[in-house]
Order: sequence, then structure tokens, then C-alpha cells
Amino acid sequence: MKKIIFILLIIAAFTACQSNNGRFVIKNKQVGNLTDSTTVAQMKQLYQNDSIVKKSHQQTAFAPYDEYTIYDKSNKEILLVVTPVKINDEQSIIKQVEIKSPRFKTEKGVNLNSKFVDFKKHHKIGHIDETFKHIVIFIDDLNATIDMNKDVLPLNARNDRTIKIDETLIPDNAKINHFVVFLND
Repeated sequence: MKKIIFILLIIAAFTACQSNNGRFVIKNKQVGNLTDSTTVAQMKQLYQNDSIVKKSHQQTAFAPYDEYTIYDKSNKEILLVVTPVKINDEQSIIKQVEIKSPRFKTEKGVNLNSKFVDFKKHHKIGHIDETFKHIVIFIDDLNATIDMNKDVLPLNARNDRTIKIDETLIPDNAKINHFVVFLND
């Protein structure tokens, strides 16, 4: 009888660890418990024990959008910033999720605090775009982007628009600024 109870306790502990890890996993079309079919109403239910703050952006250069910032209630850490497809619609599915906490990791252990080399080693780098101040790197297998300051590039690549930015120009130790997963594009 003691053996059975011991085995059941081990199984319960293993299951609890797996489900807790699932809460913070990043995959293609999934961030924690949020997937490409999760609605705003379902998101609110999933994070009912945390704090959710809604901000509507009506007057922007782009189309208006809603943004939900999810805070861990216990330590007030920002976990995620969630943007749904439609504004003011509880049944709207989620368009994108910005990762704000390093607790969220890919199945390969890559997170917001990882360096560029970690993404390059464990995930499929797609094309690279540049803005005036940033480099945006598409992570194909996660349907995600990361970005970093353009000042990580060699000086000639920062200022010469004729130089095509590729992953060989980005230092391995480059720090990530933003990590966004697209659940629905």
C-alpha cells in the first residue's frame, strides 16, 4: 500500500511540474496557456488570479487596437502584453503576445534574457529587417520576432543602407529588446 501511495505522489508531482512548465512555454502559435484560438474572454479567465489592465489605442498612425497588460499579482511583474485582432470585442481571438517575463521560455530554453546566439543556435532565423534604430529578426519556427538596437552592428553596417543586414553581422552576445509571438497574423 505504501508503494502505491509513493508512486501516486511521484506521478502527481511530475504532472504538476509539467502543467506549471506549460504555463510558461513558448511554441509556434502558443504562449503559455494562450493559443491561436484563445479569445479575450478566455484569456481573462486564464489569468483571473493575476491583474489585467486594458489600454485602448484609438488615435494612432495605424489602425486602433486594444492592449492587455498582464501582471503577476504576487510580485507585480509584467508577464505579457496581449493584443487581440478586434478592438472592444471579448470574443476576439488574440493577434500577438509580447513576452515581458523571462519565465516564459521556448522548449529549447530560450527566453527574453537570451542573447542572439541562443536564438540562432536553437531556432530558425528568417529574414532580417531594419528600421532607423532597430533590427527586427523573424524567428520562423516560432512565428515570432525579436528586435535589438541597431548599435550592436559594426559601424559601417549601421549607417550604410547598401549593406544587407544578415545574421553574420549581428554579434552573438547582442541583447534582445522585444520578443513578440504572433498567434494570428
